[in-house]
Amino acid sequence: MTRRQLLLVLGIFAAYCGLTQVVPPFDDEFYYWCWTEHLQLSYYDHPPMTAYLIKAATVVFGDTLFAVRLPACLSTAVVFAVVLALSRPKSVAWWLLVTPLFNFGAVIVTPDTPLLMFWAAYLYWLVHVHRQLTPPEGEGHVPFCNWLIGGALLGCGVLGKYTTGLAVPAGFVTFLLVGQWRKWFFGYVFHGVIAFLVASPILIHNIRHDFIPLLYQWKHSMSTIDPGLKRFGEFVGIQILLFGTMPFALLPWVFLNWRRLATDPRLRVCLCLYGFPFLFFLYKATRGPLEGNWALVSYIAFWPLAAEWYASVQHKQFWRRAMPAGFLVPAIATVLAAVHLVHPLSFIKPLDDRLTRQVEKHELAKRIKAEVDQLPEHLPVYADSYQWVALLRFCGVDAHQIDGITRPSHFTQRPEQFTDVPHGYIFWNGDPWTFDPEAPKRKLLPAKGLTERKPLKVFPLNVRGELITGFILWEYRR
Repeated sequence: MTRRQLLLVLGIFAAYCGLTQVVPPFDDEFYYWCWTEHLQLSYYDHPPMTAYLIKAATVVFGDTLFAVRLPACLSTAVVFAVVLALSRPKSVAWWLLVTPLFNFGAVIVTPDTPLLMFWAAYLYWLVHVHRQLTPPEGEGHVPFCNWLIGGALLGCGVLGKYTTGLAVPAGFVTFLLVGQWRKWFFGYVFHGVIAFLVASPILIHNIRHDFIPLLYQWKHSMSTIDPGLKRFGEFVGIQILLFGTMPFALLPWVFLNWRRLATDPRLRVCLCLYGFPFLFFLYKATRGPLEGNWALVSYIAFWPLAAEWYASVQHKQFWRRAMPAGFLVPAIATVLAAVHLVHPLSFIKPLDDRLTRQVEKHELAKRIKAEVDQLPEHLPVYADSYQWVALLRFCGVDAHQIDGITRPSHFTQRPEQFTDVPHGYIFWNGDPWTFDPEAPKRKLLPAKGLTERKPLKVFPLNVRGELITGFILWEYRR
């Protein structure tokens, strides 16, 4: 990467930092911030790296939205820098900036934040190692310190998200393609041991908690089986919305040319770290619903392959025009999102306007904080979902999640339950003790032992001037 390109990447990082104040905050971002209140070896929902990165940022910049999102800005900039460094030519990589995830989505912090950053770093490390193993670029020998670095990167990736585990078989295949196993096998095993040690906090945490977190993730990723073309089509549609048509259109080209690609250390690594996870997620999409973000790691290695394809066809005018057209769908999505942030699009109904709803929910949480502060007694506030608990906590409310109403979370992994607290407040969408015929799946609160319950205040949630729903702050005693 040239000095000019490095400066451009730093400029992009600065732009992302500015976007942190423009893109509305999402519920789960506050949830991950809540993890930093008590750092752990791991968490119920995910490994701990997201919390560690947010904590590092908030120590420096305080408990602000900018600090919470700073790791996401850094991660996206690192991913883009790696793609740019490995692409020949660079023209394809620059088009990534018009896609949603390298634009507005770049600032949203999730467990994918450390996953993508360390996956990209591990990809770059693999390319470096393969160059060392391949004459005339290298001497056919990899120093053990390099294996140590690779193991640390892989372990940190696992601490970010379990999906990093796919890099193990994909990376191993890259070395099998090299042959001459004596040059790399023992170093590879050493790097695996280092990765295991770095990621061992997850194992320790699960042993202490009877492997409940790992079982939750296993059920979340493997339990739903609803095969069919509809589910597969939905997954493909989301991927095209995020990155365009090129990852699918070039898949046959990649595998028809795999022998040639495998002779180049850079492209060999990209071939395996794109092909293996991408085909895995395509298969998973045929077996049932698949979240759109699961396949993100495979695209990091795809773009250098796309650049290699473009280098072979760019002399033809048709392909020079067709390549940008591959980004048309995500570019349109990015433009529509930008317009909607400035002036809400009329064809999006207020009920479906998630961006504006997030802004209003944040303002509502601030009003609840002000109301609770004025009450004569400072008592805990209970809500039915981890999203509302996280948002209320970020605004300074002593909020807790009620067990058994919605899915378990980090907040429910505690000895004290709602039924153990004799006096407090409840933030609820309606009357928590009355059956709601419009929501038959909603459970009722345990009313046993309650001697008093009274409504304190109603909080309407309006989106673009239209009432979407309302919440009531209740006081209860046992």
